[in-house]
Amino acid sequence: MDIKFSVIIPLYNKEKEIKDAIESVLNQTYKADEIIVVDDGSTDKSAEIVEKYFKDKVKLIKQNNCGESCARNRGIQEAKNEYLCFLDADDLWEPNFLEEIANLIKDFPDAIVYSTSHKIIDEDGRILRAKVSLPKDFRGYIDDFIKIYSSNYGIINSSSVCIRKSANPVFPPGEKRGPDICLWIELSLKGRFAFVNKALSIYRLNASNRSINIHKHPIIPCQLKWIYKNKDRATKDIIKFVHKNILITVYGFAANGDREFAKEVIKYMRQNNDYYWLFLVPALLLNKSLLNFIKKLRRRIKYSYE
Repeated sequence: MDIKFSVIIPLYNKEKEIKDAIESVLNQTYKADEIIVVDDGSTDKSAEIVEKYFKDKVKLIKQNNCGESCARNRGIQEAKNEYLCFLDADDLWEPNFLEEIANLIKDFPDAIVYSTSHKIIDEDGRILRAKVSLPKDFRGYIDDFIKIYSSNYGIINSSSVCIRKSANPVFPPGEKRGPDICLWIELSLKGRFAFVNKALSIYRLNASNRSINIHKHPIIPCQLKWIYKNKDRATKDIIKFVHKNILITVYGFAANGDREFAKEVIKYMRQNNDYYWLFLVPALLLNKSLLNFIKKLRRRIKYSYE
């Protein structure tokens, strides 16, 4: 099989990280056919760095700021190949990421989504690997994706995924929190996922301007909106997954001192007659030290130090 990859990198104010991200793509053992960087109206020197170091190696598209989903969707539109790989501008790939994805495609051709596990670099620069409750040598289809994903956030993220263009992937425009999760839900209803349990994507928690930290006002997560807008398509497993994800997110924000997010989510859930909001109330009442303990415990459950 002649597998050609289009790599899509959305870029917004990542002048400290973008060079490393692109180099991690160029250093792949299986070379990408094209690399598309969509600069979404950066106000720093991000685009200048791309032009200076990678002018002849990447396709740089500049547009007015319209959000990460918009930038990713522009990259999808511009891509010429069937297999679309995504990498956030502050993340990295191990050198054999594309090679492993190519082998997955060859061996499991019926999937529409392919992914690997990932590592994170935490705020202190330590490397942790995502725990996955699948065999260490797992490699194959994940047919009941949402149920598995609910307990294994390490099986996919926006820097460890490859999607068939023919599956018509669209990141929800205008959504600033959880648009990737909404897309995984949509794709799970369209086709099969294939996964290899190797940590080949690196998510940098210590990167500058992480979007999760820069929003000044509470933003309702896309996945919560999705289950209310798609009641006829939202299976029990999808609803269960979204509730669990919202619970973790709300308590995490509360531990960081943002209880307004919890208030807005509770209000929104009550408006939609979703009584799961009752499980979020303690996030408004527990003291910060206890919330931080819960946050650290959650990370120990999800990740292990290398």
